[in-house]
Amino acid sequence: MRVRFAMGVAVLLLWAIAYGYWAPFPFQPTIVATAHHEHLSPYVVAAVIRVESRFRPDAVSNRGAIGLMQLMPTSAQWILVQMGRHGPLDLRNPQTNIQLGSWYLHYLLATYHGNLTLALAAYNGGPRTVDDWLSAKILSPHERGYARIPYPETANFVRRVRMFETVYRIMYVWV
Repeated sequence: MRVRFAMGVAVLLLWAIAYGYWAPFPFQPTIVATAHHEHLSPYVVAAVIRVESRFRPDAVSNRGAIGLMQLMPTSAQWILVQMGRHGPLDLRNPQTNIQLGSWYLHYLLATYHGNLTLALAAYNGGPRTVDDWLSAKILSPHERGYARIPYPETANFVRRVRMFETVYRIMYVWV
């Protein structure tokens, strides 16, 4: 049984490397500390960062999302107020961006009763959009997969984050 498991892990790692899914873990101390503070898996936080920015703190999307976790400035201001903090925001600062993005991911997980699929879909597509899908019964409150997510970009985001979460769990089992 152990040999079979080890072989499976080895195959997954070789597949990840061969197809460009090697998963570096920069900012690991900040990610781990912040994830634990927000009661999140550091593997999920690292996977979100990998998918959103490929660990580039200076990343800016064509829609204006900034930093490692690709936060919109207006959302970041809202998060800051919800956290009871104030002051200038530097979304290119890795620690600031990881703290705000992790707080928001925890908020979404609480909003969707621990359902990571819905929380990730809301992180990417917005909570109003996910609420609309739930109201229209396009998605279920117990949704686990990404296949029924109507927006291809959001479905792909959820799929990739979950895949990288698995890769990080295997590669960085000691975190």
